[in-house]
Amino acid sequence: MISLYNFHSHSHHCDGKESMEEYVKAAIEKKFKAFGFSAHSPLPFPNEWSLTPETFKNYVREARHLIEKYGNEIDLYLGLEIDYIPGHSEDFAGFMNNTPLDYCIGSIHLVRHPESGKIWFIDGPIEGYINGVNEIFEGDYRAAVTAFYRQTIDMVKTQKPDIVGHIDKVKMHNKQRWFNTSEKWYQDLIDETLTAVAESGSIVELNTRGLYSGKTDEYFPSPDIIKKCLDLNIPMMVNTDAHHPSQLDLHFIEGHRLLKEVGFKKVKTPFFEMGL
Repeated sequence: MISLYNFHSHSHHCDGKESMEEYVKAAIEKKFKAFGFSAHSPLPFPNEWSLTPETFKNYVREARHLIEKYGNEIDLYLGLEIDYIPGHSEDFAGFMNNTPLDYCIGSIHLVRHPESGKIWFIDGPIEGYINGVNEIFEGDYRAAVTAFYRQTIDMVKTQKPDIVGHIDKVKMHNKQRWFNTSEKWYQDLIDETLTAVAESGSIVELNTRGLYSGKTDEYFPSPDIIKKCLDLNIPMMVNTDAHHPSQLDLHFIEGHRLLKEVGFKKVKTPFFEMGL
């Protein structure tokens, strides 16, 4: 049976619940092999879900303390989920070089319109998702989705994150209502995105949160994208994107089962590999 691990989590320092230590205690109780902290990186504008420059310092300090305190019981790693927003976010290298981080997750939660520069927040309630498309992309879902994947491609090529987070998160709330993910234009965007990922050497996560939260009918990414990752020799791992200690292993076994069914023989994290 595969050992438990999770490198995508959010505590009270950003938009999660409970302290970082509660996550560590839960991981130890569940007999995890490894666990990674990955708070949302600071952003250059006010928001309710990311670190601030001050809380970032506290986050790093607390993580290092816990790594020292529990290092004999579990392998702990300090990471960061860094948002990529052209013209707004800091280069990933700035975080990695100036802070003792072990790894980073590169993610898109905020999609910048390529011409107006206005930003569509895709990760909130469904009303905000719809209103963003209507107000920023004039109701053109294809244009909005295209902007998401173009931004993802740019992130992968220029920032080269260790892990690409929820690579098809733009489908959240959609459930085939506004755009069909089987259409050629969508699949062409996926192919272009995955080609960039394969060239970057990044790991793609199978993120279980969309399914267990009820916001999607499948994991991030969908099974067809997982198969394309296999065909392109893109390594994958499973993360639950936990926002509470009780979510540390939700759909963890099922996610690995799917990877194995698709044809993966192993999973790869930034620090180790395990057979399936």
